[in-house]
Parts: sequence; structure tokens; C-alpha cells
Amino acid sequence: MFEHVTELVNLTPHEVNIWMGNEVRDIPPSGNVARLHMVSKNCGAVLGIPVVSSVGRRIVGLPEPKKNTVYIVSSVIAREVKRPDVLSPDTTDDGVIRDGAGNIKAVTRFQLFCDDTEIIW
Repeated sequence: MFEHVTELVNLTPHEVNIWMGNEVRDIPPSGNVARLHMVSKNCGAVLGIPVVSSVGRRIVGLPEPKKNTVYIVSSVIAREVKRPDVLSPDTTDDGVIRDGAGNIKAVTRFQLFCDDTEIIW
């Protein structure tokens, strides 16, 4: 499915570290960040703490599909757009390498959140 990919573009604000068996592959941020902008509506308060409802959202900073390119984004963005060229680091329990304090040091794979797993370039 991804055999034609020649470019990984990291659209997160931080380096993505992928555990590759005996070594870690570091994918630096591209300098552009894909974000989900939310619009909120006031719903009142609980014990004086404001409560809002998210009534709208839009993705900014995610380019259109590009031949042979896969974009790395947060799982929030990947779930929202459901595109086969958009992946996120898999931070599920069996997808991460942690240090002794429980901090994620690297992921072992990416996640895909789309129904159409066929990429047509």
C-alpha cells in the first residue's frame, strides 16, 4: 500500500521517534503544523466552572494529497480527515516504547484512520 511513498512530512510540532528494532529513526518537524481549530458555544457552568460545547471545527495546515507523500499528524487530525495519506504515531499501549518513568521514548508504528486503505497516486 505504501510502497511508492518517497516522502514523510511531519506536520506535528515535535520530532517523531520511530523504534526500528535496533535503532530509532527520528523524523524532524517540517516547520508547518496541522491543527484542528474548534468553535465553542457557552453551555453554562458546573460549580462555577464554565462548560462549552464544540459546535464547529476545521483543519488548518494540512496540504492537499501529493503524489508519493505521506503526512504525519496528531491522531486528532488523522481521525478527523480519514485520508489514506495521513498517518499518526500509534501511541496505544502496544505501539510505544517507554522509559522507566513511563514516558514515551518512541513509537513502533503509525496509525491509519480511514476506511479506504487504497492509495491511488
